[in-house]
Amino acid sequence: MQLMVLFSLNPQNAQTPPPQELLEAEFEAVRGLYMESLIRQVWLRSDGSGAFAIAEAASVDDAAEKLGRLPMVRAGVLQAPVIVPLSPYWGFAPRAN
Repeated sequence: MQLMVLFSLNPQNAQTPPPQELLEAEFEAVRGLYMESLIRQVWLRSDGSGAFAIAEAASVDDAAEKLGRLPMVRAGVLQAPVIVPLSPYWGFAPRAN
């Protein structure tokens, strides 16, 4: 199942930049989830308020459990991710005449 995942900065902690070691731990953890094929794409939000990812997992619960272990989520820098299951867009399907 494909999922849309929205990561947002925790407004209570957004004023202080995270320490470099936390950033490095986050990069390594996200890289690991990419190598496991959970995260398929990841994009930073241009306004600096978080990130967006396309993920693939057996269930929303499975994805939430794994993504909830990210270092910046555990440290409270990021809020718990919002995970939305995706369905194929059927508008490109052939039309009956």
